[in-house]
This record gives sequence, structure tokens and C-alpha cells, in this order.
Amino acid sequence: MIGYLCVNTLKTLIVGNMKSLIGKYPFEVETFQIDYTGGLSFGFLANKMLITAGNHANERGFGKERLSADGKTWVLSRLAIEIYEYPGEGDTYFVETWVESVNRLFTSRNFRVLSANGRAIGYARTTWALIDIATRQPADLTTLYDGELAAYSCDEECPIKGVSRARVTATEPSGEFMPLYCDIDYNGHLNSVKYIEHILNCLPLEIFRTHTIRRVEVSYSAECFYRERLSVFMDKKEDGHEYDVEIRKEAGEGACRAKIIFS
Repeated sequence: MIGYLCVNTLKTLIVGNMKSLIGKYPFEVETFQIDYTGGLSFGFLANKMLITAGNHANERGFGKERLSADGKTWVLSRLAIEIYEYPGEGDTYFVETWVESVNRLFTSRNFRVLSANGRAIGYARTTWALIDIATRQPADLTTLYDGELAAYSCDEECPIKGVSRARVTATEPSGEFMPLYCDIDYNGHLNSVKYIEHILNCLPLEIFRTHTIRRVEVSYSAECFYRERLSVFMDKKEDGHEYDVEIRKEAGEGACRAKIIFS
């Protein structure tokens, strides 16, 4: 009951100011961030979303800076991104983010991508867990810092669906890779965006000439580490615009499942 009152007292203090709940961050597309079509590459856009999440959390007291000192870290569990228009070289764009909900083991965080004139050009839904760095076991989010995280949740609209289930029947890999130095994040494992980029590298270049990535979904199921041999298995759907993908470890364990949808 005391925890409940603390959360609601804190929420009462901040709910009148939506800027306290929703973070908005500006970015500019630099030359090295575009792909050969001239638009912002999907990997860089996804990375900016994660940077935005980190900034938003740090500014509100439940980010990497504070958690690392307490031996905990955020881990991305699920990701769904829809993009309707890609900014070009030199364009300014904004990424907004907010916490949608919090339960004991997972919290959901959403995103909105805005053009320079404030038009929505993309959205994302993500699910995160908090783990103990030493034990790799999940922590209880409802008690984190006396419920501070839950106090920042809000019901801002995010009109896209969450992650669906990718079904992969392929028995032969479409590609293989090993995480190297540039793939590893501060937690010591394969960066969440690098999973996506390695999957995209296994697709034929021709599809990027004729189609645009419209939606990407990823469900992460296992951590991957430096120089670990990984295989990418892929099923192309009948319409030719959708791929179901699984990254597997050498012993066959699944590391993630994904959907890549083009338009």
C-alpha cells in the first residue's frame, strides 16, 4: 500500500507536464548514415531509437548510469518498428519515446519518429527486462527505486502492432557470421541492432533496389558473444515481400526470430 501511494504521489507531480513523461530528441542524418538509396539506413534509425531510450531513462533516474552502479542492466526482449518514410542526407528528424506499461518482469516502451515539420513517419514498440549483471537473473521492475519507473508510464497512442511469431522451416542457412569487435555492446554481447543488420546482409541486394523496408520485428531469446559462430535461416513468403528469419547458434539453439517486411 505504501509503494502504491508513493507511485501515485510521484505520478501526480509529473503527469501535468507531458514533457516529463515523453522525451523528444533531435537528430540529423549524416553522410555516413545513409545507404546507397540516399535514405537513412534502417540500422542507424534503430540505433537512434535505442540511444533515445537510454537518454530518456537516464534523465529520469532509471538508466544505465544509475543501474550499473547497482549491478543491473536493461536487456531488450522484443522490438517492432514500422517506418513509412526515411529521412535523407542532411535532414533533421526527431525521435520521441515513453514508457507504456510496467509489470514485474517486463516494461514496454514506445517510440514515434517525426519529420522536421512534426509529421509522424514511423513508430516502434519495444519490450525490456531488467537483469542482474552477475547472475543474469531478472529483477522485479515494480519495486525498482520504490516504483519510480511505473510513475513515468503514460497512455500516449502508438498505432502499430507488437511482435508476431516468425515461423522458419528452412534447413539450410542463408548466411553465417561471427560477432566481432564492432558488433559487441557494453554488456559484452552482440548489440541488439547488429542482429538486424546481419539479417539484412543475408538478403539479396536486388530487393533493396526495388523495395523499401517497411517493418521489422525481432524477438530476442539468447545472448550472443564475441566470435561465436551464428547461422541465419530464412523463409521467403509467397508474395516475395516478407521474410521470416531465425538466427541459431552452432548447437542449434535459437538466438532470435525476426520478420522483415518490404513494400
